[in-house]
Amino acid sequence: MNVGVIGSGAIGPDLAYGFMSAIGGKGTVYLVDIRQEALDAGVARIHKYIAKGVARGKLSARAAEAIKGSLKPTLSLADLADCAYVLEAASENLDVKKAIIRDLEAVVAPDCLIGFATSGLPRAWIAADAKHPERCFVNHPFFPAWRSLPIEVVAADDDSALAARMNATLKRLGKVPIRTADVVTFAADDVFCNYCSEAARIVAEGVATPAQVDAIVNGAIGGGGPCNVLDGTQGNLLVKHCQELMRDARDDGRWFEPPAILAEKGDDPWHDRKNPGDPSHDAALAKTVLDRMLAVLFARTLWVIENDVCTATEMNWMTRTALGFATGLVDLAHQMGADEVRRIVVAYAEAHPGFEVPDCVAERSLPALYSNLRTRDTDGIRTVEVFRPEVKNALNAKTLAEIDSAMQAAEADPAVRGVVFTGFGGALAGADINELAVVDDAADAAALCNRTHAICRRIEKMKTPVVAALNGPVLGGGAELSMCCHARIAGPRLVLGQPEVNLGIIPGYGGTMRLPRLVGLDKALEMIRTGAPVMAAEACALGWAHGEPVADPEAGAAALITAHLAGEAQVAPVDEAPIDVPDALPKVDLGYHSLTIDAIVVDVMRRGLAAPLDEGLAIEAAGFGACTQTVDMKIGMTNFMQNGPRVPALFLNE
Repeated sequence: MNVGVIGSGAIGPDLAYGFMSAIGGKGTVYLVDIRQEALDAGVARIHKYIAKGVARGKLSARAAEAIKGSLKPTLSLADLADCAYVLEAASENLDVKKAIIRDLEAVVAPDCLIGFATSGLPRAWIAADAKHPERCFVNHPFFPAWRSLPIEVVAADDDSALAARMNATLKRLGKVPIRTADVVTFAADDVFCNYCSEAARIVAEGVATPAQVDAIVNGAIGGGGPCNVLDGTQGNLLVKHCQELMRDARDDGRWFEPPAILAEKGDDPWHDRKNPGDPSHDAALAKTVLDRMLAVLFARTLWVIENDVCTATEMNWMTRTALGFATGLVDLAHQMGADEVRRIVVAYAEAHPGFEVPDCVAERSLPALYSNLRTRDTDGIRTVEVFRPEVKNALNAKTLAEIDSAMQAAEADPAVRGVVFTGFGGALAGADINELAVVDDAADAAALCNRTHAICRRIEKMKTPVVAALNGPVLGGGAELSMCCHARIAGPRLVLGQPEVNLGIIPGYGGTMRLPRLVGLDKALEMIRTGAPVMAAEACALGWAHGEPVADPEAGAAALITAHLAGEAQVAPVDEAPIDVPDALPKVDLGYHSLTIDAIVVDVMRRGLAAPLDEGLAIEAAGFGACTQTVDMKIGMTNFMQNGPRVPALFLNE
């Protein structure tokens, strides 16, 4: 895959490095600038990132060389002729962007996708004079651009094949595309710029110092504090520019007038690192500052959602991942309650003419949302997608509860003929390790498993067919949740595994009972006792997944549901009847794995598989609880959290 990045200034090299890391040397990333010194500086920055990755053990020397070799710095746009995608990140000036697209279209193929990294300029303005405006997109990344996942996408037509190709391209390049409407500043920057501007007003009015503002805000909701963020991004003038865009887009834009202090500061920082200000403050000042900041954050976030600029789930996610708040702002609004949100916002509006109060705030009707799921309906098929891309869609308690709610809602909806269950990018990681690691009581651990068993059993017993669509790492709890669906469709990138023994535990969400019923006892014992994964083709050959791997598992899952409903195919949950377990089990090379944990899992499978499914699940839950009383579970969990999944634990077998 060959891609290009135009501009080797503030964010271009960071974007190029992120793309290089994503393609892993399997393609070329061109970095273009009109000045050799800028190009050299950009290349040096990228090489520094690579060196840090090697020094910190994040990159092997071989991977680093492959990544480094994919970079092609150039002074000529003509070198981008073979690119499938080009992202312009050279300037926020509209005339410059239009000139670049004019020159670029003379070079690239007609089907090359073109993105523009802009903080506030609408797509329609940028693409107005393009020969092929339909293939021009806003692609708005966030700081730090090389590793921040979200990227706002504005398309000419959200439902077009070009939009689908752009989204697939950005996913391939390691980004999470978020559809936003073609309005000035889009979604997240509307919130971010107004948040920073309010901090600037507070400082300019002498209400609080930058040190106090940052301490108050960061202490209450995280995010580092607005003045710190402005310093880190050198964002004063960019925020001023975005405020002017928002001001000019309204009949009454007076509240959006950028505070003069932003221009006065220019590129100067708010904080003197050698002489940091005193952040101390009393409760009265904290309340004054926080009420003002929260009024702006809540009002702008909810305005964006109410005006269909972005969905509630995605906006909530971006305020955590792109803006860095500890809790998504829609979740925070719900936690504080509609009455308190209304009090804060209305009080601020009364003191600040021109400030917009969203209807949902005035009416005390906050938008409903799944925080960790996205759902969509197409021709009677509802897709339920786990959306926690920053943790490979790991299944924490909140996510599991939302899955349960979404599945029950689908079952109750007569318009839903079937459900496709998936995760963003096709991945479904295991249970959230941070939650599991703190469970040290056997009864509590068993109860946790039994709560999830109940969710899985409700899915299993649904009359509405449920088919999982999988195309990435599907491990541990993610694999177990997939097995309670009525069928599974695999994509070519599926990696299926039950790696729990690496952490000093056993599968606890049904893996010991369902995997043998799908792939046979011998293979299930091998996978569960060693943690060894299988790839897509083998998962299909074993019968774990239906048919053969397909390029688009979600489309394949929808097609299988349609065929099932037409009587042309059959999907069904696993057979609940007991299965025979011989006295002599096949030998398995356990390697470094814990003998103590292996004894627990073998006992669970011997006794549990000899019983009907529900009894077996109860035995599994008790076995998982027993793991918490072993030294090896503590060793395995600690090793995973400190060293990651690639470093084997040193089990003591006790």
